[in-house]
Amino acid sequence: MTLSKRGLEYLAKCKWKDSVKDEKEILKAFEALKIQPTFTLIDFQKRFGGYVEYAYLEPIAFGILQEEPCRGDFVNEKGLIIIEPEDDIIVRHYVCADTLYQETFSIDEQGRFYLGYEIQCNNFETHIEEAAILKVLNKEKWDTVFEYELDIRTRDTYDIIDDYKYRELCKYFGLKKIEDFPDDIISFDRNDNYLVWRLSNSVKVLSKQGIGKSDLEAMNKIFSIS
Repeated sequence: MTLSKRGLEYLAKCKWKDSVKDEKEILKAFEALKIQPTFTLIDFQKRFGGYVEYAYLEPIAFGILQEEPCRGDFVNEKGLIIIEPEDDIIVRHYVCADTLYQETFSIDEQGRFYLGYEIQCNNFETHIEEAAILKVLNKEKWDTVFEYELDIRTRDTYDIIDDYKYRELCKYFGLKKIEDFPDDIISFDRNDNYLVWRLSNSVKVLSKQGIGKSDLEAMNKIFSIS
């Protein structure tokens, strides 16, 4: 999956740390565990290994293989960190970031990206595109005027926002997808007044002009909020 011009420009300005990029070294790490790597995992490491983003002030250095210095799970691990299927984790996960932030970042063999073992998006490129858009939005004066979130107490690993309800929201308000954003669990859609950010577990409606009573009632009705 290729990145948009917006995504590439965002990555070019990001901080990076030294990382394992040589394909022979990547393959050697898998061979040590007698695991056959997928193309997606190799591609992820070669393209995004060493990419750094921040949770507040805490750096998150991405990659299934890490170079020193490390801060989190990779301090005592020189190779791959694997979480085998168990309970609601139905596929093998690879820890894909080194950080002290109190969540586990992981990727599966098909390239799906998880936070705390809950799916975020089907491709890591989508996460990059999301970060690129959010960087632009953070410079503008958008206010959250509506938010709907799945119940964290009952949400399972693969539970996501109801696609039918989201399509109803887009249809009612005439929302159109932001150009060049990939088709994935995450999306950004907008009209003249609203910018809607759909994540795996929530929908956030942003506006610079506020929200009218009838629009708020319509959103509540679509998501069955009393």
